[in-house]
Amino acid sequence: MYEQCRTEVQEVINKEVETICITTDNWTSARNDSFMAVTGHFINKNFDLESIILDCEVISGPSNSENTASQLKSITDSWGISAKINLAVSDNAAYIKKAISQELGWKHFGCAAHTINLIVQEATEKSVPIKSVIERVKLVVAYFKRSTKATQKLDEFQKQNGATQPK
Repeated sequence: MYEQCRTEVQEVINKEVETICITTDNWTSARNDSFMAVTGHFINKNFDLESIILDCEVISGPSNSENTASQLKSITDSWGISAKINLAVSDNAAYIKKAISQELGWKHFGCAAHTINLIVQEATEKSVPIKSVIERVKLVVAYFKRSTKATQKLDEFQKQNGATQPK
């Protein structure tokens, strides 16, 4: 089933895709395994945006620009898209940016959501009042997550005060 699906997607890529953008992300699992995911994004013949997961694999070797570039190239070569990539989006880790722009020579764009997250994290870490509010909110959320009775009362309160659906 996987092979059939991959063949069908490969045919679409070969026939319809002139240029493609990729997004990539690396993360470490709870078992301490490192992973890399790569997704391709393109406009099909009907002018619809298509997004396909090209690969999600265990990262072998160190997290550096050379190894990352090698794995990205291997994945994109296996799909025949390396020469079609017009933009790669990733987080802002220096080694990933270097792998994409310097090692592979692709245009790189930092993920806007990751950038915003970094800004918010930095702002909240430096602001004691915000930090204390966040801690209080976490306590309230934890209270409702642990207590079915409290959650039911909250749902009833919200309904009585105009909420259309319990939050």
